[in-house]
Parts: sequence; structure tokens; C-alpha cells
Amino acid sequence: MAVCGRIFEIVSRRCNDNQLVVTIPNIGPRSIQRLCINITPLRKSHDLRQFHKLFLGHDTDIEELFYMAFKDEGDNIIVVDNISKTFPGGVKALVDFSTKIHRGEVVVIIGPSGSGKSTFLRCLNGLEEIDSGTIEIDGIPLDDNKNNRLEIRKEVGMVFQLFNLFPHLTVLENINLALRRVRKKSKEEAIRTSMNLLEKVGIAEKVDNYPSQLSGGQQQRVAIARALAMMPKIMLFDEATSALDPEMIGEVLDVMKKLAREGMTMVCVTHEMGFAREVSDRVIFMEAGRIVEVGTAKHFFTDPNEERTKLFLSQIL
Repeated sequence: MAVCGRIFEIVSRRCNDNQLVVTIPNIGPRSIQRLCINITPLRKSHDLRQFHKLFLGHDTDIEELFYMAFKDEGDNIIVVDNISKTFPGGVKALVDFSTKIHRGEVVVIIGPSGSGKSTFLRCLNGLEEIDSGTIEIDGIPLDDNKNNRLEIRKEVGMVFQLFNLFPHLTVLENINLALRRVRKKSKEEAIRTSMNLLEKVGIAEKVDNYPSQLSGGQQQRVAIARALAMMPKIMLFDEATSALDPEMIGEVLDVMKKLAREGMTMVCVTHEMGFAREVSDRVIFMEAGRIVEVGTAKHFFTDPNEERTKLFLSQIL
């Protein structure tokens, strides 16, 4: 495989020894260097991002190698196999779409308007029905079984373009509602959890305010806290900053970055290329309901393969 101009060869994956053995071109007397990477932390935690931080530091080349070596082997919390979705009128939103997302991975989906990005997110938690193919969330099939759908919706939080807060409820009540009714928490426990989440998103001082008394950025942070109140394993963000004034975008992105650093599995549709470059483990570029290109952030923004990807980036960067 070629990574950033260097050629890597996977010699073996010694699962019993918990080692990945690769050869790397070496500058100096020896033309080839053999490298053994200990994969025990990944086997135990299933957290690709933490493995990168702990063992690989900021060596992007090796990080990219590691991802490529294990992209089909990790703990896949989302498995999408050949799904299609056509809306009335014949509009094909998704066409034979397949992908796998690891636990703890941050995947950013970009593409032109109408490419199927938001539809894909909505299919992941059952807000849109697929016409064909299969979706599994943490081993649970998203099918016609009502119990499966309920369990998946408990485990998948979603933040939309519009905040969708209940206008007649305070900030605290907006978050408490799901904790009390779905998670069956006591009043005291729900309040304690809500306050912790409001602290997390930096808006605890607004606990008694109503949505109409908050800025757009503050409302979106409340929406994130409300989604986190369900203690999800996965967070979906559907252009969470697109409805905000420019000066408010940063405060929402800061919360999203914090979640990424903490190891939350995240799938984000966004036009914020700086966020995608800084935070994502992978970028998926879509057009006309299909995946055009997939790669690490470094590959995607510095050396994409597809001409359509290059054209898209040239128009927005």
C-alpha cells in the first residue's frame, strides 16, 4: 500500500501475539525497516482514536497506515450494507450505499446539496425507511421489529439543523423529559444528570431559561445536551451549525470537538471543512446518493483521488 508517498507492506497480522507486522522503507544503510505495532489496546478498548493518541502520537503517516490495516477488522458499531432509498417522484436519495463505522470513530460526510447526506443519517435511526439493504447498529438490525427500533433510538442521539426544543419548557425541562419518560430516571437523578450535561456544553447558567430567551448557538448546545441525556453510543449531527450566525458556529463546534476527543462515535454531515480536517478520522464524499471517495482527513484534503472530489474541494476551499 502507498501512504503519503511511502510504500508499506503488511507482512502479517499476528492476532495471537496481538501484533501487526509491517515493513517500511528506511532512510539509511538498511533499505527496509520492520515495524511491529502492539494492537492489544485496540483489542481491549475498540477505540481507534485512543489507540492513535496513546501509541502513534502525531505521526500521521503511521496513523494512516494503521487505519488502512484495520479498516475491516475493528469493532463496527454501524454496518450499512447496500441500502437504497427512493423518494416519491423517482428521486434516488441513496443508491447501493455501503459503509462500516468503528466504535469511537468520527466520520464526516460532505458533498453537494441533494447528494443524500441527510437522508443517510435519518436512515441510521429509522426516521427514513430504506427500500432495500440492511442496517445494523451495535449488532441490532434496524428492521420491522419495534423492540429493535426502540433500542436503537435509545442508543443513537441526533442533532438537527433546527433545534427542535419544546418552546413551553425550560432548558432543564427539555433535557429532563427523555430522562424521566424513556430512561425512567428519578426526578433527582434526572436533574443531576441534566445539570452535568449543561455544564459539559457550557450553558448551565441558562437552566431556567426558555428557548426563546436563548441565542441560536445556545439553543443548539441545549439540543446537544438533550441528545446526550439518553446516554447514546452514537451521535449523529445533521448540519448542526448551518442555521447559526457565523459568530455562534464556533461555540457549537467546540462542543462537538470535545465529544470527539472523549471518544464518542460520531457521524457528522457538515460544510465546516476546518472541523472535518481537524476532527475526523475519515471523510466520506457523496454525490447522487453514492459514495464517490473515502479517505482519512489528510488524504482527502491534500491528495484526493477522484476528479469530482478535487472539483468540489476547489470550489469550497
